[in-house]
Amino acid sequence: MVAYPDYIDIRKIGINRTGLTTEEKFRYSLTIDLKEEIKNVLVVIMMNPSHANEVSSDKTVNTVIDYAYNHYDKLIIFNALPIVDPSNDNFDNIKNLDFHCKKNVEAINTELDYLIKNNFIIHVLLATGIPKSSKKIFDQELQNVYKILLDNITENIPEQIQNVAGGITENIPEQIQNITDRITKFWG
Repeated sequence: MVAYPDYIDIRKIGINRTGLTTEEKFRYSLTIDLKEEIKNVLVVIMMNPSHANEVSSDKTVNTVIDYAYNHYDKLIIFNALPIVDPSNDNFDNIKNLDFHCKKNVEAINTELDYLIKNNFIIHVLLATGIPKSSKKIFDQELQNVYKILLDNITENIPEQIQNVAGGITENIPEQIQNITDRITKFWG
């Protein structure tokens, strides 16, 4: 774990662990207000959470913050899998994984619906990487995220879905592939 950048007010960091005990290692979202007035929101979809929380960050989250701070007012990080595991090496034997994956999808749907209904300008960055193992579970949950994006975002703002090199699995829906083929890549 590392510190958040000095310009981040940690009082404006929110974690969605709705219904979880402190012992459960799941996170449905990490939200950081970067400015006082919120108009432009960067939604980042990553593979799975590391240990970033309300007090401590991690290298990947800080990289995203550094980019988002100069371009957006709010940053929301979701994950294809909600399991807090910095090594992302084995998701196969997680207790109640289906339950937590469904809650993860609900959290993403709810937040995107809120942003769209309230006319926020939303940019989506797909930055999932590929797990070391458990690819079947990951691919299924990534497909669920793509479906959310197709249902909620692409009909409204298709040009705002962006792809990070290596962040897309081979069996993505054709609609998403067509969109991601048309846009530039971050952090080349």
